[in-house]
Amino acid sequence: MWIATVNNIDWPSKAGASVDVQKKELTKILDLLDEMNFNAVIFQVRPAADAFYQSETEPWSAYLTGAQGKAPNGNFDPLAFVTEECHRRGMELHAWMNPFRVQQNANDVLSEKNVGKRHPEWTVTYGGKLYLDPGIPSVRDYINNVVSEVVRKYDIDAIHFDDYFYPYPVANEAFPDSNSFKLYRGSYTDSLRNDWRRNNVDQIIESLNTTIKAIKPTVKFGVSPFGVWRNSNEDPAGSATTGGTSNYNQLYANVIKWQQNGWVDYLIPQIYW
Repeated sequence: MWIATVNNIDWPSKAGASVDVQKKELTKILDLLDEMNFNAVIFQVRPAADAFYQSETEPWSAYLTGAQGKAPNGNFDPLAFVTEECHRRGMELHAWMNPFRVQQNANDVLSEKNVGKRHPEWTVTYGGKLYLDPGIPSVRDYINNVVSEVVRKYDIDAIHFDDYFYPYPVANEAFPDSNSFKLYRGSYTDSLRNDWRRNNVDQIIESLNTTIKAIKPTVKFGVSPFGVWRNSNEDPAGSATTGGTSNYNQLYANVIKWQQNGWVDYLIPQIYW
């Protein structure tokens, strides 16, 4: 079961609610899942370069306290709490992160601690939202550090990424990575920019797997990609689908390669197209 925190979709019901109310809401969800014999919870801990846990680098999430960077009362740590409560019920806790999204809504106020504020040179605006640019090596190193902290500090069972690598295409708007391509293209020519983008994502997936296993080999690394890797009309190895978007072509996520190379422990495709 997924528990989404972005925009307060599933929990907490209201940003800034009291810690007591937030604990009761979360406990109620977990009790229901336990009753229904669920065995794993995918809990969103980093929806937009923010945190539902005590972090050295990420600001507290506005979806938790009402203002990004504002700490919850009483040293409440949602990730520690939900991990303990899941394990008490015999359920795994998978810490779900969005790696590159910085600003979910254009009017979101960012904390001075937010990576987008500290390193604006790492960000690009696309479709009215702010993203970390996957083509910048320092960004990939930063994501590794974010994941490393959570694996080190919490008794989680997995790190989980959803389907946002490069963002979903916006009509008539190219992803603005010309600067990073110019700086870090290596041997990639202009006609191979999409291959360069895929390689950027490959590098982050491979390095994260190495990072996680080096710290705690028992912690899994899972991904929930968009359900179409490639359509069969694009690639004979693709699926018999007609998805308007595919991981490989538009999101630059070569999911099958990750699976074949053992860089991920599991895939849970999102089949909503």
